[in-house]
Amino acid sequence: MASRKALNQFLILPVLLITCFIFLGQCARLQNTEEGEDLVTATCKHTLHFKVCVSSLRSVPSSKSSDLKKLAEIALNLSSNYAAKTLSYVCKLKSSTANVTNSNRYMSRCLSDCIEEYKEARENLQDSAEAFAEGDYDQVDTLVSAAMSDAETCEDGFKEVFIDDGNKDYSNPSLTKRNSYFFELCSNALAITKLLV
Repeated sequence: MASRKALNQFLILPVLLITCFIFLGQCARLQNTEEGEDLVTATCKHTLHFKVCVSSLRSVPSSKSSDLKKLAEIALNLSSNYAAKTLSYVCKLKSSTANVTNSNRYMSRCLSDCIEEYKEARENLQDSAEAFAEGDYDQVDTLVSAAMSDAETCEDGFKEVFIDDGNKDYSNPSLTKRNSYFFELCSNALAITKLLV
């Protein structure tokens, strides 16, 4: 009997120690939250575009109670949704350049290229969501990087026309801003996903 009691006490000690370590870890996380640093803020500190990260993630109500993996998923969804919105915006711009003038012809060509780039970006981000669900973070990295490249290619198309047509600027400031914001969203999604590895 005495040896069984000693054995039970011996087994309880490791369980108690493990429970204490778990509790201390949770207390440390709660302490950070109490000091004003929630998981969104702490996560966004690992990105290059902190303000965009915080504002975009907080625009999704469920981010407040999310874990790191869910924040990465939200960031990918935000990037994908913005790609779709930008594609729609570019299509509207293209339809407004229907009158054929030299200026509109160049603009129309650039916008056609941007439509193709954003279609590809949207597909890459949809595929990245599938890769994320499967835990293939290397594939997520590849696909999101490709989507970022698509936005850069869209923007670069206007610069090429600028050179080809005697330095006449055909760029669209609001599209440039959209390209930049999309790039930042994707960059943040990549940074957050890399924290899971």
